[in-house]
Amino acid sequence: MADTSAHTKLIVRELLPRAKGFVAEGERRLAAQEARVADLQRKGRDSPQSKTLLAIMRETMALQISHVRLLEREVRADLGFEQT
Repeated sequence: MADTSAHTKLIVRELLPRAKGFVAEGERRLAAQEARVADLQRKGRDSPQSKTLLAIMRETMALQISHVRLLEREVRADLGFEQT
């Protein structure tokens, strides 16, 4: 982030806690959906829509985690802990 403006650096630092919060909330929701799918399977019910939603949620979670890691790298680079 060497040529990034101070304003953009501030935005990145503000985004990181929010992004981590989204990941935490996503983990809770993902766990709840996993429990629903497991419950449906235990009951012998067909659950294609629930499984599809679970797959989408897992993909979304992976993207959110990647975003957090990117923001963390940006903050570390801004603080001089990492070369860009």
